[in-house]
Amino acid sequence: MLNVQEISSRAELKKFIAFAWEVYRNDPNWVPPLIGDTLNLLDKKKSPFFEFGEAAYFMAYRDAQPVGRITAHINRRHNETHGVREGFFGFYECLKDPEAARALLAAAENWVKARGMQKIIGQENFTIYDELGFMIKGWDAVPATPVIMETYTPKYYPEQLEQCGYQKEIDWIAFLVKADFPVKESLFKIKERLLKRSGLTLRHINLKKLKEEIEKVKAIFNEAWKENWGHYPFSDRQFEHIAGALKILVDERVCFMVEKDGTPIACSISLPDLNPAVKKMNGHLFPFGIFHLLAGKKKAVGMRTFMMGVIKEYRHLGIDVVMVLET
Repeated sequence: MLNVQEISSRAELKKFIAFAWEVYRNDPNWVPPLIGDTLNLLDKKKSPFFEFGEAAYFMAYRDAQPVGRITAHINRRHNETHGVREGFFGFYECLKDPEAARALLAAAENWVKARGMQKIIGQENFTIYDELGFMIKGWDAVPATPVIMETYTPKYYPEQLEQCGYQKEIDWIAFLVKADFPVKESLFKIKERLLKRSGLTLRHINLKKLKEEIEKVKAIFNEAWKENWGHYPFSDRQFEHIAGALKILVDERVCFMVEKDGTPIACSISLPDLNPAVKKMNGHLFPFGIFHLLAGKKKAVGMRTFMMGVIKEYRHLGIDVVMVLET
């Protein structure tokens, strides 16, 4: 017998998180999330999302055994920015159980509808700047293990969602560039001429002045991304939360700021790919996971550029190419 229950206690949330290990039990490419970080993200007293959002958590059980999970949530900042009444679902995991999938999605749909929403979109965990979406291709890519902060989901999820009446809203694409990719020497000469001709200064992010740099990055990001699908301005608390979480990961050698007459107009932030180390941690930062993380930062052989933005009036100058070449 199948039933879906709304959950809220910390003990139930731990089971909510642990269910992912059941879904990916036989998948060698899956990178387990850090349990403590996920608990904090779901904690309505700690997570910055709840400054402007509300959410409910559901688990599906068949004969008392968990078979799926989902969140339903409303992002007021998204709705106010875009003038819509849209709800979201997220943190979706489900076994190959069509009935459970339908029941979970129905629970999320009913929850947002009861609060006046006219549409539901997913998944977002909880926002467009957290983990989002479902993989529709790329399981055979090399490396098969996803890079840091990239979505990874089972192959059967797209069909499972489509069978419940969902259709694709938008494509998000990740590009892989290998270290031996040939880059013409002439491009680097063009880069230097471009910077000189335009009066631009390219520099590294200064981690010793992190608070000041965060303010500059936030200002660039909110301005450069404002016309992008689903974007809404970061709150101070939300941006500080992300910056704090990433501080230990950042390598300033691959983080850049571009300025015009001292005014920041573009930035690019890349992170070493720590997922090979995170995989070894199996969800636990302590007592030994932290050592895997620190060692992984030193041994990382890949990286992910997770944020890049150029203020609109400067986009014709090729600044994005300059930052890519430097990275």
